[in-house]
Amino acid sequence: MSEELAKKREAERIANGPRWESCAVLASQVRTVHFVRHAQATHNKAALEIGRAAYKNPAFHDARLTDVGEEQCAKLKPDVDLIASDVQLVLVSPCSRATETALRCFKSVPASAKWIAIEWLREKCGEHPCDGRRSVSELKNEFSKIDYSFMEDDEDVYGQFVGEKRETDEMIIARAHNFFEWIKERPETNIAVVTHSAFLNVLFSKVVNCSSDLSKWFENCEMRTTHFTITRNDGSSQN
Repeated sequence: MSEELAKKREAERIANGPRWESCAVLASQVRTVHFVRHAQATHNKAALEIGRAAYKNPAFHDARLTDVGEEQCAKLKPDVDLIASDVQLVLVSPCSRATETALRCFKSVPASAKWIAIEWLREKCGEHPCDGRRSVSELKNEFSKIDYSFMEDDEDVYGQFVGEKRETDEMIIARAHNFFEWIKERPETNIAVVTHSAFLNVLFSKVVNCSSDLSKWFENCEMRTTHFTITRNDGSSQN
């Protein structure tokens, strides 16, 4: 789904959706998750200048942050610092722009916090080189703070599998379900997640039950703090 279509549907949800939403759950079922979209990267800057054709430029493979992106991280960091002392786990997409964003924004989390890269959090992959990732071997050398042991493949096997097509929303939904199943079994209850716009859009519009405030499009380096109950119902839905 394009950003333009997502924002159109967001406006419709706000106009037509319920005014009030509430639920009650056991505290033991709750996870606090701070979702962050990565800061501006080179492909985002190029798209502002020449349009979406920039996403197909091989020069932006595994796109990195721009100077503006680094400034966005610096601007977000004071907000992160307010919640950082409670963060027990930082999860990142293996795409470099998300990892760079996490390392710049979450510097003040406790030393005991774990930093883990998981494939499920990557951007919608396929035809756009900017959404590919480098090998885990190369990423480890650059981002030594990150634990890549949960990555199954050194090379970008999943991206190669998708090829020049583009992942469907159904494929991202499957990734999101795997992600929830994984964090459900983790001991940490306060988690930071740095990921991408298309993943976040599918997550909050097609996977979880949430208000229109959460399902709207994430801007670069935007953080939203959520409280999740992760339960599997007969309909296999997440709350």
